[in-house]
Amino acid sequence: MMNAVMKGFWVAFVLTVCVPALSAKQAQAKLPVKVLVLTMFEVDKNTGDSAGEFQHWYEAHFAKAKSYDVKGFMNPLYLNDRGVAGCLTGMGKAQAASTLTAILSDGRFDFSHMYILVAGCAGISPARGTVGDIVWADALVDYELGHAWTESDVTKSMKGTFARDPLYDRSGYIPLNKELVQWAYKLTKDCPLADDSQAAAYRANYGPAEAKEKPSVRKGVSVTGDNYWHGKGSSVHADAVCASYRTESPYMAAQMEDNAFGLVALNFGLLDRFLVCRVAVDFDRPHDGQSVVESLKADSGGFLIGMKNGFIVGSKVVEAIVSGWNIYAEQTPKTK
Repeated sequence: MMNAVMKGFWVAFVLTVCVPALSAKQAQAKLPVKVLVLTMFEVDKNTGDSAGEFQHWYEAHFAKAKSYDVKGFMNPLYLNDRGVAGCLTGMGKAQAASTLTAILSDGRFDFSHMYILVAGCAGISPARGTVGDIVWADALVDYELGHAWTESDVTKSMKGTFARDPLYDRSGYIPLNKELVQWAYKLTKDCPLADDSQAAAYRANYGPAEAKEKPSVRKGVSVTGDNYWHGKGSSVHADAVCASYRTESPYMAAQMEDNAFGLVALNFGLLDRFLVCRVAVDFDRPHDGQSVVESLKADSGGFLIGMKNGFIVGSKVVEAIVSGWNIYAEQTPKTK
């Protein structure tokens, strides 16, 4: 009888003391991630050839980092010894949302204090900027959510070709943390950016003064569309969508993923630590005397300098967050 009592006592002791200790040890064993850098595509290899969105990041941060296979994600997730993670997510809203959801659902990592940086390409209106520019997004707008119709179906009683549906507002319009965006902008606005003669010559084809400027760092709305649109008419539509949400400014960048990433960040409680750094690699419309198709096929000279500029600006923010982690782990950066 005494043996049975003692046995029961020791079982209870083990369950009471050892199991919680094991659970705590398992929790502590999670790999902390300070910054997650999301890029969408690479031209070919991650290193040693012409750079796409990921190559400069890979060479600087992940060439010697450990890689992890994540269930539900087609590419490796890299994590270096400073707590910086990065990957190639794939292009478009569906791929972006599914990839980030898969990563944030992986129990091996501690994302509780993490910042997310989207670093990729965009188009820009020649009336608002130029190729090589950086845009820090202060809000995200979905180009497609709502009700739309073609011009051929418009009646006299209809206005425009778009009507916003409030049912989509949660993912259609995502304002970002303004103080964090302003901090990133102020930190990087004087970064020396790359430029070249080919880009300068291409800019000269456009009339607006903004199109002819040298690359600089800007802020504004980033418009997301699965449809890789191009042309003045599509730009007018983008402005109409932004106006329907009463954004503080017209759109500055046009791309294919930001609302998807932003919605996942919102769902996981990380939107307050979410940043979008988009580099303009082309104008979103043709210049005078050029067709839309010709414009799409043209080499503006903006891609290679854009890849450099996106990394120059984005990496400065990553470095600041990691270097100031004793503060930024608990509170998001703010301008003084």
